[in-house]
Amino acid sequence: MADGFVNPFDGSAPKSSVTTEFVNPYENRPGKSIAKGPDSPSFAQQMGGLAYGVGTELAGAPGEIEEFFTTSGKGEKLGGSGQALPTAPEIRKGLKGTALEPVRGTEAMQKTGEVLANVGMIAPAAYRGVGKMVGSTTKEGERLAGVAEKLGFKLSPSQVRADAPVSEKGAAFYSKENQLLANRLVSKGTGVQVDEVTGDFIKGRIKALGKEFDNVYKGKEFRIDPSVEPTLENILAREQDLGFAGVPAVKGAAQSILDNIATGRVKGDDIQRLRNALTQSARSAGSRGKAHEIYELVDVLDRAVESANPAMKATLERIRPQYRNTIILEDLYNSDGIKQGNVSLERLGGVVGDKNTLRRNPQDIDTYGELGRELGLRARWESAGGDIPELVEKTTRTHGPLSTAIRGLATPLRTRYARAAQRSAQRGSTGQKLGEALGTVPAIEEVISPRQR
Repeated sequence: MADGFVNPFDGSAPKSSVTTEFVNPYENRPGKSIAKGPDSPSFAQQMGGLAYGVGTELAGAPGEIEEFFTTSGKGEKLGGSGQALPTAPEIRKGLKGTALEPVRGTEAMQKTGEVLANVGMIAPAAYRGVGKMVGSTTKEGERLAGVAEKLGFKLSPSQVRADAPVSEKGAAFYSKENQLLANRLVSKGTGVQVDEVTGDFIKGRIKALGKEFDNVYKGKEFRIDPSVEPTLENILAREQDLGFAGVPAVKGAAQSILDNIATGRVKGDDIQRLRNALTQSARSAGSRGKAHEIYELVDVLDRAVESANPAMKATLERIRPQYRNTIILEDLYNSDGIKQGNVSLERLGGVVGDKNTLRRNPQDIDTYGELGRELGLRARWESAGGDIPELVEKTTRTHGPLSTAIRGLATPLRTRYARAAQRSAQRGSTGQKLGEALGTVPAIEEVISPRQR
């Protein structure tokens, strides 16, 4: 080795030589955390500070309320001195120096806890306050709204409220989605679901379903339920009123069916000939009531065949309500209840609400009409609103579109969130109200995610 070079790792090196000490950076030795000083509170202590802030604020809430009602604006006690319940500051003062007082360094977390407690007490009440402001509802109103909302409709509180409800296209910003859902639901009732219900669609469904009835009846013979005899006799007696007087083929078909009921060999061609004549008469009838009455005669005839022929039951149970639903949509279309392919459920309710309308099959579209009528669910092409006070409406004569501007400002009160607040306010229980008063976790959870019923 060269002279003058000293190897610090060589045990033979002279002890008097100057050496460089090797420091192992990974050697276990006391060190200091970069994140916090040696006296910083632990995570558990920080959480304890948060809990302390929440707990003392909640515990002092009753005392704060008592102080508010028993102290004048000048700070003087009303009705004598002293207070039964401690306030939050008094509780914290009483805990000072005890084992419950958090360690130093957790002051920020304590303040955070106090804020959270106050929000927990105020927010639920404020949320339900919105629900009450947009209008209370009845149990029946909530039931109907619940059915519509389960179907997927987004409603405005003004549609559901008990006092002066207003027809709307649904919740603000959801008219397009509500309309698409309405179109799909009613068209599905005809056997084919579409996004737009047009006149051509309705004609096509009537033609297609007519062919299905032809396949059921033509060229076959059936037994039919004898209970249909009075209906057939009624048809023969009212041929003038029903619109096919002087047509021998129709009268002959009805008479042939009557003559062969007892033999159990009724010709399907006679049944279909009578059906076609009756439905054509109904479609050309000037009276909606008469049209529905004729359709009921047709349905009685179909049911008489269905009940006596179990093998045909599944087919007739499917196409009978589909045909009826299609006829209802044709009626709605002819009465201007469908425009641009969009169905008005409110106007559909006027059609199916007719006392002569059949309402016996769960596949019928009557439910959608009932919801539309009861909740005022309008189509996109219809005007919505009408909830502007009469006095304000009159001012539009001199102040232009003032009512429209006011309605625009009220948009937040017509949203699905306002509807959720209305629903929450309506079903509030004693336990829920207590939760709001104390700011408990369940009450806060109700604000964040209201439960659906």
